Amino acid sequence: MRQMRGNLSLLVTGFLTFVLVFAVAAHHHSVNAAAENNRPDSGNSESADGTHFITIYDDGNQTNVRSDANTVREALLRAEIQLNTGDKVEPALDEEITANNFNINIYRARRVLVLDGKRKYRAMSASTTPVDIVIDAGVEMLEADTAKLIPYDNLLESGDTVAYQVVRAKTVHLNYYGKKIDMHTQAKTVSTFLSEQGIDTNTEKNWVSVALDSKIVDGMSFSIQPQGKQTITIDEEIKYQETVTYDYSVDYGKREITKAGANGSRTVTYEVEMKDGKELSRKLVSSIVTRQPVTQQVKVGMKTNLPEGTHQDWMRAAGIPADQFGYVNYIITRESHWNPLAKNRSSGATGVCQALPGKKMASAGADWATNPITQLKWCNGYAVGRYGSWQKAYEFWTKNHWW
Repeated sequence: MRQMRGNLSLLVTGFLTFVLVFAVAAHHHSVNAAAENNRPDSGNSESADGTHFITIYDDGNQTNVRSDANTVREALLRAEIQLNTGDKVEPALDEEITANNFNINIYRARRVLVLDGKRKYRAMSASTTPVDIVIDAGVEMLEADTAKLIPYDNLLESGDTVAYQVVRAKTVHLNYYGKKIDMHTQAKTVSTFLSEQGIDTNTEKNWVSVALDSKIVDGMSFSIQPQGKQTITIDEEIKYQETVTYDYSVDYGKREITKAGANGSRTVTYEVEMKDGKELSRKLVSSIVTRQPVTQQVKVGMKTNLPEGTHQDWMRAAGIPADQFGYVNYIITRESHWNPLAKNRSSGATGVCQALPGKKMASAGADWATNPITQLKWCNGYAVGRYGSWQKAYEFWTKNHWW
């Protein structure tokens, strides 16, 4: 009987212990559930009542709110947070609030002083990097330009103790393998500049026209050429040709383009040997026409009013003695067939006696290009001056077929 009472006591004690543990566990679960219901959801869905937990970081100050605002702008208005000119907000004011946990960052603008050479700019900026601050001040920056924060010792003038100084990149005019390039750099020396551009400074591979330790100065120019043999491919222009037709119904000298010409192009490959920037040899490897040139067609007027009379009348007017007419007629007939507008296509000689160049006959008169008498005056001087007489000129012509 005593044994039964002992066992019963143990059973009751175990049961009570079980009940106590279950109660504690149930209470813990209830507390966790309540806490879970009150903790902001880390997902992007709205809470059951349509509100969001929003954390606002205002220049280092943190504010936590629960709001049903739809946008960043609306959330800041409800939180009674005012923005000033130049302040920056991330995300943007029109950004929609969709996540249950949402962060807003406010960067307050402050007065800044920017120095660009002798020019000073004062502005409000909320940026944190020197370059962005300079841009906020309205200063145009090249990609290679930088900026830095420096002490400013003119406190009485502006009240500023620091300033943001623009550091302009230097312009370099580079001739690289024959191609001219304008570049900008902050490098101090030519060697550093070339390294930045990934250009090999080994003198056995590349020749540089200035010393590698030369200081970079604004506007400097230098060349880089490869050493030894290499193959280069370039585009070359093919000049168009011109064909001329003569129209004897159009006044002499009038020129009309009946079809405009156009240059063509070809891609040419050369094997070139270079040494210290000088080309030693060039060998054509291939040439491919990529665009055919268009021949220009020109019509030139040849109509002229010849002097009245016969060829003898012309010679007489030119002052040629009558006893020389036969010799003159022989030479002039074979040179031009008495055409004052005749022109040799290969040599360019013109006129009845084919003067080269034709403008030499201008010494005989302003109408040398069209008047056969003026041309004969010059021809007479040429024949007598060079050969002594037309007869001797004739003898030379019959032997050589030119004079």
